[in-house]
Amino acid sequence: MTTPRRPLARTATRTTRRTTVRTTVRTTATLACVLLATSAALSSCTASRQEPGQAVAAVADAVELADSAVATTNLTVVLLDGGDLVAPVADTAISDQIGELSDASSALTTLVPPDDTSSALRVQGLAALAMAVDAVVSARAWVAHTAGGDLGPDGGVPTDPRDVVDALDEAADQLEAVLTEAGR
Repeated sequence: MTTPRRPLARTATRTTRRTTVRTTVRTTATLACVLLATSAALSSCTASRQEPGQAVAAVADAVELADSAVATTNLTVVLLDGGDLVAPVADTAISDQIGELSDASSALTTLVPPDDTSSALRVQGLAALAMAVDAVVSARAWVAHTAGGDLGPDGGVPTDPRDVVDALDEAADQLEAVLTEAGR
């Protein structure tokens, strides 16, 4: 007579323990991920603490980025008007510059200036940036017009490249005035 073995009971106990351990590990890992994501999200919500010189430099960096985007757009318009560039390439180039202006805008709008001087400079930078955005977006609309789009003066789109270049030059002058104010 043989005694019955109990391997099934042990296996069930081991399986239950393994399942419990796995569940605990998964729960701990999930909790760690949630805590990490929450701390990362909340860390970006804190106000930056900068010295006045750092804030002025941050404004100047953003304005230089915008100035470069305006200069690149200006060159693109001149090349397209001269027949040295095709409209799809010009559109892509200007679209890239709109992305640069977006980065500059993000830098200026998220900056918390620590003093009145850097705050006033940021306000000037935002105003000059708004003018630059208008000029670059208008230049892109002009490119669409030259490519045969149904855009024209009734929709506020310039049809003369000189008007586009003039608007870009005016925006560049405003940006450079802010850079001069920032000491660059």
